[in-house]
Amino acid sequence: MFKIVEAKDVELIKKIYRFRCAIACDELKILKREDFPDGLETDEYDNFSTHLAALTKVGEVIACLRLIHDSPIGYPTKNEMKIEKDLSFIDPNREGEISRIFIHNRYRDMRSTKLIIHSLKREVFKKMIELNIEYSYGALEKPFFRLLRILKMPYEIIGTEQIHGGRMRYPSILYTNKLLEENKDFYEILMDVKCLEEL
Repeated sequence: MFKIVEAKDVELIKKIYRFRCAIACDELKILKREDFPDGLETDEYDNFSTHLAALTKVGEVIACLRLIHDSPIGYPTKNEMKIEKDLSFIDPNREGEISRIFIHNRYRDMRSTKLIIHSLKREVFKKMIELNIEYSYGALEKPFFRLLRILKMPYEIIGTEQIHGGRMRYPSILYTNKLLEENKDFYEILMDVKCLEEL
């Protein structure tokens, strides 16, 4: 039905930005369309991100997310939201942020969403291991927070609900080790990485 790819060429990245604009601006209206006259929704964090997309057989983008990492300008949740939990124990060299998680409305039935989210989180877990990321921030609306918990992305709330990106959201954090605990099939990824490191 679809495949998950890491976008590395300019054209695919532009397709993802265009898809994000259609969802965030035209459909959900959480961003203003006039702020993106070229139809490409992008911001300053994209330059420090790994972009993942779910593509159909004909190359249509039907879902996406980004993993911000090694960012010299910090991370949106930390920069723009009030965090109340003490996170002083976190190594700044091992943090990241997952954002821009969007799914085309044709695939938002529970079966398709579950399949797409599982495939995306499997690939993002690989990147977390590859990049040595232990902690990933997120700014999540309550219904989406609950959905991700159901779909075994065990985010934890680290602050009160507040306005962010035009919506009420919770600043949240996802621990890579807890993501692994919730998704036992990811252990094979971990073992493959360890085997490669030993070669």
